[in-house]
Amino acid sequence: MRLYLENNNSENLILFFCGWGMDENPFSVLKSDSNILYVYDYASPDFPEFDFSKYKSVKLLSFSYGVYAGAIAKLPQNLKLDERVAINGTLIPVDDKLGVPVRQFELTEKMDSESVVKFRQRLFGGEKAEEHFEIFENNLPVRSAISCTDELLGMKKYVPEIPAPQKTFDKIYVAKYDRCVPTRNQLNFWQNAGVNNIIELETGHFPFYNYKKLEDLL
Repeated sequence: MRLYLENNNSENLILFFCGWGMDENPFSVLKSDSNILYVYDYASPDFPEFDFSKYKSVKLLSFSYGVYAGAIAKLPQNLKLDERVAINGTLIPVDDKLGVPVRQFELTEKMDSESVVKFRQRLFGGEKAEEHFEIFENNLPVRSAISCTDELLGMKKYVPEIPAPQKTFDKIYVAKYDRCVPTRNQLNFWQNAGVNNIIELETGHFPFYNYKKLEDLL
């Protein structure tokens, strides 16, 4: 895992586990009051060293594959999370009924310059899909194709070996038009886990451009 700290001179921190292939850049259009620690690139499941002690409040925001990654991350034992929020992901990241379908995951490994654009288009749905896709295209992750492939290969190796512990979330968002982690699979997972605090979003997989800042999701 890699880290990037957005310093907004705040005593509050959002610990944000991003999705596969991401970094901080697609979220740069969102202006937040809190400091934000972006966690991304899950080629390895190891969480880098970071000093959380100077923050009065730490809130967990996890998106897509980051829902699983945030659950398995070895954070400091004395770290108290004041809120946990999951967005469009499950604790079983690859599964035909409870996560990303196996075939879809395997196809992602074979992306080229043409198919990656189609993948990015699939991130969006709902009334503002085209508008939000354009914003994303202007704020792409600064990640090489090799980096993203290595991330997938790493995930493929360790995910079967590291089951995520069951976690309690204060909010769980599920997008109505999710074509990356299918909406039905997300609902299957959370409902099977006995969760009832699910909030439906009228968006596709990537809902962030409906908000002005990350705090709006907390």
